[in-house]
Amino acid sequence: MKINIGRALRTAWEMWRADWDLLLRVTGFFVFLPQFACSLLVPVAPMMPEGQPDEAAVRTWLEAFTGWFGAYGPWLFGAELLTLFGSLVMLLLYLGNGQPALRDALADALRLFPRYFLAALLVSLPAGLFMLPAIGVVLVLPSLYLLGRLLLSGAVIVAEQPIGVVAALQRSVRLTRGNGVVMMAIAGLLLFGGQLVALPFAVAGRTMGGAPMANPVAAALLDAMAAATLTVTLTAGILVRIALYREALALNRGT
Repeated sequence: MKINIGRALRTAWEMWRADWDLLLRVTGFFVFLPQFACSLLVPVAPMMPEGQPDEAAVRTWLEAFTGWFGAYGPWLFGAELLTLFGSLVMLLLYLGNGQPALRDALADALRLFPRYFLAALLVSLPAGLFMLPAIGVVLVLPSLYLLGRLLLSGAVIVAEQPIGVVAALQRSVRLTRGNGVVMMAIAGLLLFGGQLVALPFAVAGRTMGGAPMANPVAAALLDAMAAATLTVTLTAGILVRIALYREALALNRGT
């Protein structure tokens, strides 16, 4: 049985139309503000020397990068944690027990977050495989396929609690059986879509922010547009996951 992708997308759009004000409150605080703050306040990481740099150049870059990461790494990590927490709150609003109110969803998210964070970390591992030097290109499609099969793990943790992390990953694989290629395509779109759309704003904002005669207002506006784009695409991704989970669940009743 194939998941009805068209119906899932329509369901996600209907959820957005019905609850956009609530969703914007959640994502505005947990996604937009952290991403905007990092874009605005965290400088660009030192770039590794191009070509074939000598040992001294590499050592200089490594020292600069270590200093940058020590100063700004915790802030970047904190922003990602807040973003992840916001995605969990959205899942709870639709898949939690009795579809709780926002205050109850926030409380439930605190309880579930360690498990959800571990699952998200494991699900993200395939995405890191194709970043490996030399062999990364070869692993793009297998990594995206695995990522697609695990895409419903977060929804499972929320909707089928109490369930362990490993069991949630296995459940996602079962729910997506027979739909691997479609789920792979959706995973690729969710993984790269928002970043590609936001990339022009982010690059322009970084360029203006680093220019000697930059207009700080224009640079801040571009950073805000990049953060807003990422916020919208992340929200869409969560709603699509929820709709896909419901579609897959309907096809796998009793399994």
